Amino acid sequence: MRNPIAVLLLFVFLAGACVAPAVPTAGDDNGAASTHPDDLLAEIMARGTVRISTDPNYAPQSFLDESGNFQGFDVDVAMEIAARLGVEVEFVTPDWDLITAGNWGDQWDMSVGSMTVTTARQKILDFASPPYYYTPAQFAAVDGSGVMTLDDLNGQTICVGVSTTYESWLMGDMEALGLPEASFYVDSPPTDTSIIPLTVDNDCAQQIQAGRHEFAAFLTSNTVVEAAIAEGVPIHKVGSPVFSENLAVAFDQSASKDIARLVEKVSEIIAAMHEDGTLSSLSMEWFGEDLTMDPTQ
Repeated sequence: MRNPIAVLLLFVFLAGACVAPAVPTAGDDNGAASTHPDDLLAEIMARGTVRISTDPNYAPQSFLDESGNFQGFDVDVAMEIAARLGVEVEFVTPDWDLITAGNWGDQWDMSVGSMTVTTARQKILDFASPPYYYTPAQFAAVDGSGVMTLDDLNGQTICVGVSTTYESWLMGDMEALGLPEASFYVDSPPTDTSIIPLTVDNDCAQQIQAGRHEFAAFLTSNTVVEAAIAEGVPIHKVGSPVFSENLAVAFDQSASKDIARLVEKVSEIIAAMHEDGTLSSLSMEWFGEDLTMDPTQ
């Protein structure tokens, strides 16, 4: 008579031997780290969280409310991207000049912070395509400054956010901007100006609100100007917009993990958000107008 235990063990061995081990394949893992160990998208999916840089002082794009919660257009776009990736979002708030400089040291995964796609930035950052919205750059002057037209800006002191397209344009660095010719609405910036760069361009409006008028005007997004006027900052628009910006999600080329699949995936998400009207709805909610159409087309 055979040993029943030995027979049972032999049966279990043979049954297991007949089942081939599952082999994961690209495309069915939704970014699993086991099949893409050097891939940032895989790391995000495994982590369950995407770290997104944004600004706590750039209303209405991004700001902290009275309860310490992030609000704004960029914030809602970032949260929608995370939702469509199937992960949670963690916001981090490095200074703008650190974000635009690249070499993030893997401290955050992407920037959803109204960053214009420029020639200089494309050397160190990759961008999701298409841009998720577009804004005009607008001058605003302090009430009582005597600055009423673009010509009045010649010889004036002008405030901007450091490392912004506004600073580059005022300095005449068109090569670094690299924007399409159709994006520029005036031939050249004002002449003989002095520039005061602050941490973010919204600081310019807040300096004016606090009664400190070391400058006559500032240059920023029209959305920021309109929000400041609505909050009672004593400023007025000067002339028409001077150029248009194409704003996109940015990624660090020097990340330790490969960003190619993440850039591709977020690009697909942004395209879908354009297609299904999500971006238009968010733009109407935060800006009162649809800024998601390319004005140069």
